[in-house]
Amino acid sequence: MKNLICKNCGNAEFKVLAVGETLCKCGRRLTMLSDYRWGNTTKWTELQKRRAEIISKISLLKREIDKCLDERDEEGFMKRTLELKLCEHFLGRELQVSEHQLMEAIKENLRH
Repeated sequence: MKNLICKNCGNAEFKVLAVGETLCKCGRRLTMLSDYRWGNTTKWTELQKRRAEIISKISLLKREIDKCLDERDEEGFMKRTLELKLCEHFLGRELQVSEHQLMEAIKENLRH
């Protein structure tokens, strides 16, 4: 998920002064959207890193499976195919978890 960060100091905590006006810890009054920048929460970037690792592992496994097929290595083929299925399963679980977290965040935002 993305959150707003002060362009001046990089702080993500603000004090609301009035409608459309916040005060940053650095003392700057933020009144326009251009006073902020978008930032990612650490939980979201960790999730993206895990997905990227799994996707790259899947790509490498597919190449190794092709190599095993070319060399007619049945044992290597079976081993890498099983590992590929596990990686795809974990990637599917990661996507389901992130979708669930996204829906929870949307519900939380609608409550406020």
